[in-house]
Amino acid sequence: MCSCSQNRTAFNNQTSTRDSVIIYKKQGLQKFIEVADYWGNDTESYWAYDQANAILDSITDYSKYEESLARIYSATSYVFYGLSYLPSIITAATQEPESFPKVGIKETGEIIIRDSKLPENYTLYDIYELELRSLYSILYFFKAADFMSFNDIFSFYKDCVDYGELFSEFSPEIAYKVSSVINMKAWYIFLLVIADESYIERYGQYPDNEEMPWKEINELAMWHDSITGNLKKYKKMTEEDFQKIELKAAYTQYILLSHISDNLSENKSENVE
Repeated sequence: MCSCSQNRTAFNNQTSTRDSVIIYKKQGLQKFIEVADYWGNDTESYWAYDQANAILDSITDYSKYEESLARIYSATSYVFYGLSYLPSIITAATQEPESFPKVGIKETGEIIIRDSKLPENYTLYDIYELELRSLYSILYFFKAADFMSFNDIFSFYKDCVDYGELFSEFSPEIAYKVSSVINMKAWYIFLLVIADESYIERYGQYPDNEEMPWKEINELAMWHDSITGNLKKYKKMTEEDFQKIELKAAYTQYILLSHISDNLSENKSENVE
C-alpha cells in the first residue's frame, strides 16, 4: 500500500487486514468531521457532527467487523445530514431525476436520519443497506448544495441499488462481496467530487493531476475502474482476495478524506485571518 507511512493512522505489525479497513474508514471520516463546519456550521449541523463522533467513538473493538462498518456508515449519514440541513432550507432543488426526492427539511430528517439507525442485528444485508444510506446522504448533499451536475453522478448510486437484488439470488456472503466491490466506485466518485470542490475553493482552479496527492488519486481511479463490471469474477473471488480489494478501497477513501480535510482546514484558517 503506497504512501501509508505518510499518513497518521493507528497501525502496527499485528494489525489485520479487516482491522485496517475499519481504521482507514473511521479515521478518514473523523478527520473530515473536524473541519466539516466550513460547509455547515448551523446548530443542527453541529448536533449531527456530535452524533457522528459519538457513534465513531463507540467503535472500540475493530474485530467486530460488521458492527464497526454499520457504525461508520451510520455516522456518515449523520455528517451529511448536517451538511445538507441549511442548503435544504435555502435551496429549491428540482425534481430530476424523478426517482430521487425533492430536497427539503422533511426529507433530510425522514430519509437520511430515520433510515440510518443502527440495527439490532448486524447482518451483511444490514451493512449493505446502511452503506447505501450513507451513499444516499452524500448524493443528497450534492443536490442540496448544488455542487455539480446531479445527473452526472446519480447513475453510480443507481448501480449500487440495483446490485441489492443479489441478496435474493445468492448467499449473503457472495451478494455482500459483489455489491461491496460495485459500491467502491461510487465511494471513489462521490469523494472525488468533494475533493475537487474543496481544492477549487482553496486554490480557485482544478488540481494538477501530476502533483501529489492527485497523481496517486488518479492512479487509484484507474485501479477502481479495473475492478468493476465483472460479476462472474467477483462471485468466485476468495475471502482473502476480497479483503485485499476492500483494504485498497478503504485506503483510497482515507487519502481523499484527508485531502479534503486539509483543504477545508486551510480555507477555515484563511477566513479567520
